[in-house]
Amino acid sequence: MKIVMVNNYREREKTLQALQNLTRCTGQPLETVDHGVPEFERKVLELSPDLVILTGSSALLTRSGTREEFQQEADFVKKAPVPILGICFGHQLIGTAFGSGLSDLGQMIQRFDQVSVVHRHPLFDGLPPKITVAESHRQVLNKVPLGFQRLAESTTTTVEAIRHETKPIYGVQFHPERANDLHPDGRIFLQNL
Repeated sequence: MKIVMVNNYREREKTLQALQNLTRCTGQPLETVDHGVPEFERKVLELSPDLVILTGSSALLTRSGTREEFQQEADFVKKAPVPILGICFGHQLIGTAFGSGLSDLGQMIQRFDQVSVVHRHPLFDGLPPKITVAESHRQVLNKVPLGFQRLAESTTTTVEAIRHETKPIYGVQFHPERANDLHPDGRIFLQNL
């Protein structure tokens, strides 16, 4: 499977960490495209991906100018010419592109936490009804976007995972790529892609 990682991080160290983590968890080499490159869609599609993964980011979509900065990516998501998985910020970008708003939690959630699967889906094959995954966010989708189904929730986040009802678009608020030997559920999730 050919995977393209859309880099939403502004910090080089976080970009490299995401690339290493995703490569380790998927077992696949990844190509990378930065979100702000000119002709973003063309650059992604000329790599002929089977899957596009949208990374997290320290950016907040509620801050002035951020939506404009990521507009090319949001437009790409709405077309969904290939399967897409959004992680954390990528999940929020998908949700807002399809009409959801964001809520601020008032604090940064940064820990491994339990997420409850509320609708079974092949992405959760081989996983228990409650998975333990890495969380690192301060904002969350405030509703399930129109045309999507909620797949998972947690005590802090009602919309932990979503899937589009007719297109191969998925989003998770958690960070499956940060799985480790003590908490392998995220790795299993990514291997189900």
